[in-house]
Amino acid sequence: MNAETFTHWVLPFQAPEAGELALSGGKGANLARSARHLPVPEGIIVTSHAYRAFIAPLHGEIRDLLARHSADHAACSAKLTALVLQRSLPEKLAQTIEAALRAQNLSRLRVAVRSSGTLEDLPGAAFAGQHDTFLGLFGLPAILDAIRRCYASLWNERVLPYRERLGVGHLDASMAVVIQRMVEVSALDAAGVAFSIDPVRGDLRQVLINAAFGLGESVVAGEAPVDEYRVRRDDFTVADSVIASKKEAIVSIAGDDAREQGATTLPLPPERRDVPALDEAQLRQVAELALAAEKHMGFPQDIEWAFCGGRLYLLQTRPVTRIPARWTRDESAERFPNVVTPMTWELVEESFHASLNYSFSLMGLPSFGDKWFAMKDYYIYGNQNAVELYSGRIPVQIGATLQSIAAALPSLAAQYAWAQNLPVRWMRDLDIYLMGIGALMRESTENKSLEELWDYVLRVRDLGRGYFLPNIAISLTQRSLYALLSRLLHLVLQDEAAAQSFFDTLLANVDTKTAQVNGELWALSRRIRADAALLAAARRQPGREMLAHLAEFPAFQEEFQRFLQRHGHRELDFDAYCPTWIEAPHTVLDQLKVLAERPDNAEGENEQRNPNSPRRIAAVEAELRLLAQVPKSLRYAVREIIRLARVYTELDDLEHYQTTRLTLPFRRALKALGTRLRELRIIDDVDDIYFCPAFVCENALRTNDLEKIHAAVRHHKAGYLRARQQAPVWNHGEADAVDAGADTLQGLGGSPGTVEGEVFVILSPEDFSLFPKNAVLVAKTTNPAWTPLFYQAAGVVTESGGPLSHGAVTARELGLPAVMSIRNATTRLHNGMRVRVNGGAGTVTLLLKDHRV
Repeated sequence: MNAETFTHWVLPFQAPEAGELALSGGKGANLARSARHLPVPEGIIVTSHAYRAFIAPLHGEIRDLLARHSADHAACSAKLTALVLQRSLPEKLAQTIEAALRAQNLSRLRVAVRSSGTLEDLPGAAFAGQHDTFLGLFGLPAILDAIRRCYASLWNERVLPYRERLGVGHLDASMAVVIQRMVEVSALDAAGVAFSIDPVRGDLRQVLINAAFGLGESVVAGEAPVDEYRVRRDDFTVADSVIASKKEAIVSIAGDDAREQGATTLPLPPERRDVPALDEAQLRQVAELALAAEKHMGFPQDIEWAFCGGRLYLLQTRPVTRIPARWTRDESAERFPNVVTPMTWELVEESFHASLNYSFSLMGLPSFGDKWFAMKDYYIYGNQNAVELYSGRIPVQIGATLQSIAAALPSLAAQYAWAQNLPVRWMRDLDIYLMGIGALMRESTENKSLEELWDYVLRVRDLGRGYFLPNIAISLTQRSLYALLSRLLHLVLQDEAAAQSFFDTLLANVDTKTAQVNGELWALSRRIRADAALLAAARRQPGREMLAHLAEFPAFQEEFQRFLQRHGHRELDFDAYCPTWIEAPHTVLDQLKVLAERPDNAEGENEQRNPNSPRRIAAVEAELRLLAQVPKSLRYAVREIIRLARVYTELDDLEHYQTTRLTLPFRRALKALGTRLRELRIIDDVDDIYFCPAFVCENALRTNDLEKIHAAVRHHKAGYLRARQQAPVWNHGEADAVDAGADTLQGLGGSPGTVEGEVFVILSPEDFSLFPKNAVLVAKTTNPAWTPLFYQAAGVVTESGGPLSHGAVTARELGLPAVMSIRNATTRLHNGMRVRVNGGAGTVTLLLKDHRV
């Protein structure tokens, strides 16, 4: 290795590449990025490349020790640590470090030497306090020795089991080391930590500060009493404070020639112990620094800070990735409107959170270290504190003027360059997923044992997890692009109604998979309408009865079966417990019955697919008018935003369409498993297997204790059936406050206009055939399978969603007034009630409360 190589392995904070996590570790990367704009003491980073070169010759011995002492972490750690410490740093690397210290004027100052693991400060793998830090060191020999001890701390007794629990390979872990000027905090100065939000109480409106006299190690370690302050973010006033009795202070050892090493603990005089470590002015400074770090890093931060000689320094910063959960239906009601069985949720939950954090990493955001969604009483709730923690960061912020947007375009283009490539990568990998689905569907389940059937279920889950990894990024990017386009339209048109109309018109020019399926449904409905006998049969009987007589119409039956072969995986509900179209074809017939009543000149397949349709022509004309109104310097960017918004509209729809294919092998596998367990008299019905949590099922099958499945099914089925009969509380753990006497219900406007009509509540596709023409459709939520009902409806009311939800967009396309997010609408409104739906104001007014039974 030459000297030039070593030069690249030691970086000053100001080096551009020093901000890379893989190179500088968590602490180092964050400090390097912070040092560009915040008061960070100067320093250098010995990068992870140096560690890998140092440790590479020891790999064989390390593997041997790990294998021989796998059951004894203490003995294994002792031997590994000794092995690392007996090796010296390469001489040229030591020389490079010495030169870098001189270049930063650190060679004759005390420094802090801090471990900076490449897995540090990551959610679920924070390694807080697991690696070593050395304070107040002076001179090259002490610094080089501390670097080796930092390396050795990667193998300490606490870290080995921690990595194993996280599934991280020991030799995959790496270490950078930060060498930074020591901030000489005296016993009269203060240091500590601050959070730009309060992660203890889950309050995003306050800064939480912990402080003590002397160095902040006593605060970080949590081993001594410290002061605690809560400062309001909006005006920096103190909301709350608790002053501790602080008996000691940690300070650097002071020698006459500044060559004494380390830190020591000094007793505080009695008169200083109960004095606040920070006065009001200092509290404001610390709070402002925490918020400045949040703004600079683009996310709420957990910082370490210190005062020295009246000046405030930032010593470390990392993202806040855990916060107390506040479970509500705000984020989940539209996506998960109904009860969910334990088996389904446990099989998909891990994949969902993996996809969420993968998406955050693409967007340059820290991963979330806790659950975003969770099952509570068989309904899915969202962690609203997590939603608010990330809101304002997704979608992107683009400024308040066209000029600010133009200035931000280069950074936006760099930040979201991956958005150009994601659709291509997703389509490329789709084939792997589809071939995997095909292989699973061809695989016989007849002669498999119970354990083999469960392994089949897990292979279905794993295939879905790999496929689904980038899919939330698609949805979040679509949301970001919609917000970006909407903001642009508001700035250009200066009129909210005009901006919304332009938005809808621009995005009408897309070819979604749902539009294709709807076009095929429309064509099938024309078959029914063209055959008088078939139309009469459709009118006199519901889909379930009509299904039994399809053989009387062989041409239509053949075409209908081909349609189900193509699209029969489409779901009726998120829960795999509910059958898909292929297993419940009567629900498709019920949709066709509704469409068959529409005249031939109504909007159908030709409008959806015809490139010369009025809607598509309007979209092109709207784009040209918009481009004419923006500055020339922005036209290419605006056109690209419109293009990407259309691409991601199509991709988000296609992603959901393809995701539902997974339901077929899931249901196939669980049906086989349920059938076998019913034969063994463990469960009563084949589908009862869905009421057994996945972890219980796995444990019972691996240990051959099938009674666990029986007990779990009995318990959860009863709870599920109870939950299905009642609306979930909106905020979990709190009773809903509902004004039963209120005549006007407030929601969100989804589609403008006002209409009066009688309510008809639809809870599932099973009710489609009952929906009367010109009624007000009331539902928990809607999805593309519900579109035919809109042709019959006078207005639409849903419990969830907003202006960009399926229900709102479809209602606007058809000119139906719609109000979204009326909590518990399906229980507060009853069939036959007469209401006024005001889509502009977002209100539903009760005109006649009496209703038909």
